Amino acid sequence: MIAKSRGIVLSYMKYGDTSIIARVFTEEYGYGSYIVNSVRSQKSKKSIGHFQPFSLLDLVLYLKETRELQRISEFKSHHPLHYIHNDMTKSSVTLFLTEVFSKLLQSEQSANPDLYQFAEESIKAFDLLKKNIANFHLQFLLKVGPHLGYAIDDIENLFSSTGKLAPSNEEYHTMDLLMKEPFGTDILMSRTTRNSMLEIILNYYQHHAHISRPKSLEVLRSILN
Repeated sequence: MIAKSRGIVLSYMKYGDTSIIARVFTEEYGYGSYIVNSVRSQKSKKSIGHFQPFSLLDLVLYLKETRELQRISEFKSHHPLHYIHNDMTKSSVTLFLTEVFSKLLQSEQSANPDLYQFAEESIKAFDLLKKNIANFHLQFLLKVGPHLGYAIDDIENLFSSTGKLAPSNEEYHTMDLLMKEPFGTDILMSRTTRNSMLEIILNYYQHHAHISRPKSLEVLRSILN
């Protein structure tokens, strides 16, 4: 079956001499892995740069029920990103978020239009963000929770489920701002507080979604610090 969908690239790995396997969250079919043939060939007319993390693509998919891996037969940019892949801080945040988001999407094997719309609009906003970039990953992970069915928008529940009985007034206020304010809002935090907020969020997802600790966490911290 030939099908069309928009998709968000999360990662890829080399496959064979000239192909890749891309992990993509699609609007119509949810999260999945797809073979992209010959994209690494010197004769390919399409650049492998289309498959950088968080790239937004228009896809033509070749789907077959008997295959474990489906195939992307055609692709083009849906919305060009101008800054995410050229800025060291943004690219580090992107690498971290695509790793965590991939883990959270493991159960999203069918369409989730609200989640897809949130993710796509968030990526577009992040690309254009000029300030408070260091808070984006915190806000994204907090705001995406309800779209995945996790009650991470309840601050008391967020803290208690990670072993902390109650947040301090400062922690509560900071987490409330991160949840409610738009991306790019001035939310002043020390490096210690930012790391603490991230640990609470990650512990929540590790407890409720059973995800493993992200390998890119230390790289992110070294860049942001």
